[in-house]
Amino acid sequence: MEYYNTNIQLDRDVIDDIFREITTNRKMLVFGLGYDSKMWYEGNNKNTFFVENKDEYIHLNMNVIPSKNIIHYDYKTTCSSSIVLTDNEICSFIIPEKLINEAPFDIILIDGPEGFSEETPGRLLPCYWSTKLSKSGSIIYIDDANRSLENFCIEKYFKDFPKKEFIKRDKCVKIYI
Repeated sequence: MEYYNTNIQLDRDVIDDIFREITTNRKMLVFGLGYDSKMWYEGNNKNTFFVENKDEYIHLNMNVIPSKNIIHYDYKTTCSSSIVLTDNEICSFIIPEKLINEAPFDIILIDGPEGFSEETPGRLLPCYWSTKLSKSGSIIYIDDANRSLENFCIEKYFKDFPKKEFIKRDKCVKIYI
């Protein structure tokens, strides 16, 4: 794997599985920029777009990924607030126009924003938006599926999709739309 490095936190089995799904013309959306972003961009024929809330990760990737492929989004949710939001409140968070214009995506990786504590943004919006930005045949990967918010989102937004696989036990879920 040409761009793999030891700073990448995503499990190697998940990375391998995603690369088995990537083909030249498939469009990919990644929630979260990081040390793995060059791997997704270079490995997907430049059809990869990223959503990131932290300037440090945007700056980390600016020399590799064109700004047109990066969408900065300032999440207004937290892990603790996400679980109590009503459906109407969730719908009030506008999907960035750039994502709507690029959709639908063939592969969506939800590996951000951070969701390791109650005060961090959590992944409710990426999970919800993925239902709007995908199509029949899309594949959605949700990392850290063992966390309570991610598990809540999987049950809320993806329970009716017939095929789900867990990669590395309950760490990452792969959902076929």
